[in-house]
Amino acid sequence: MRNSNLNLKNKKVIIVTHRSIMPCIPGNDLLKFLVNHGCQEILYIRHPLLLLEESWKLTSSMQHVHGDKVLSKDAPHFRMPEAFMYVKDFIYTLFWTLMTRQKYDLYFGINNLNALAGLILKRLGKVRKVVYYTIDLYPQRFGNRFINWLYHRLDNYCVDTCDETWNVSPFLVDYRLKKGLSKKSKSKQFTVPIGIWYDEMERIPDSKIKKTTIAYVGHLKALYGLDLAVKALPKIKKKVPKIHLDIVGGGEQREELEKLAKKLGVLENMTFYGWKEKKEAERIISFSRMGLAPFNTKVDEKIKNADPAKIKDYLALGLPVITTDAPLTASEIENTKCGIVIDFTPESMAEAVINLLSNKKRWSQYRKNALSYVQKFDWNNLFSKNISRLIKD
Repeated sequence: MRNSNLNLKNKKVIIVTHRSIMPCIPGNDLLKFLVNHGCQEILYIRHPLLLLEESWKLTSSMQHVHGDKVLSKDAPHFRMPEAFMYVKDFIYTLFWTLMTRQKYDLYFGINNLNALAGLILKRLGKVRKVVYYTIDLYPQRFGNRFINWLYHRLDNYCVDTCDETWNVSPFLVDYRLKKGLSKKSKSKQFTVPIGIWYDEMERIPDSKIKKTTIAYVGHLKALYGLDLAVKALPKIKKKVPKIHLDIVGGGEQREELEKLAKKLGVLENMTFYGWKEKKEAERIISFSRMGLAPFNTKVDEKIKNADPAKIKDYLALGLPVITTDAPLTASEIENTKCGIVIDFTPESMAEAVINLLSNKKRWSQYRKNALSYVQKFDWNNLFSKNISRLIKD
């Protein structure tokens, strides 16, 4: 699926992104694409994703690819108030960029603060074009009202000022217009959803897939609705006694989920694997019959403003998806028959799981549909199309 017509050998690029225990941020995928397409001058900067408590143990890092040479540096580990951490990361971005003494053609800032650093570097003559890559935009990202207001004002400024804004969800365009963003900025926003490396994912034969195993990957947080699956397990168990739920991920809700499962008598039907490297996570869930993405529909605007990576991963491994209508792709998943959209109730979840587990022919067709549908989200296709437009002039 590689677009061999795109040659980036003479381009110099900066990517400023986040590092996290959750493999859902496209910075590393963009880096990989650039290297695969001949780019020989890349500055790759990562800062901890402070939104997740688990990421606070990480530190900022820099990787400078210059032809065959690679220079890597880690910043000292800091532990200070959150606001100071953002300032520290911002300064590191400017410092590491200026330290290379290079002028760059493209700057990709994944999140608004990283994009703002790119705009400053553009003012300094170090960057030609700045792309603001938005992977989510939560109405209530911060508890502090002033900081939350500042977060949205900075988002508006970056969309207005950057050369392009890449949104993982098309819903973000209208969302910003409702929040008062100028209509002139609409033409500079493009949808670049979360993708997959389709040809590199290891899918196993149908015959080796466990007949009664279902999977969940991701953060264990109320927003993501895994408690719905736990509540549905007793109902599923009546029809499928050997039902088993594999859970790859971690978070604040784990202890609560374990207590709930124990109370409902289904703890022995669940395995908590914790966070795993992406390849290992894929290996675990690839043996499952289907993947769960039961987002809480009461806060679905958060999900529509994002593009949950787990859904693409499930589909690319051939797992039909059980989801609510919270993600923007829910209607496509239902229409292409590569998954089932449910109400946010245990009864609806149980019915959908039983429906697919009890009908092998239907499951096989959904699996084929999933593999066919997801190929349009291959990173090679997504990045080739959008970077070609970006460097056209």
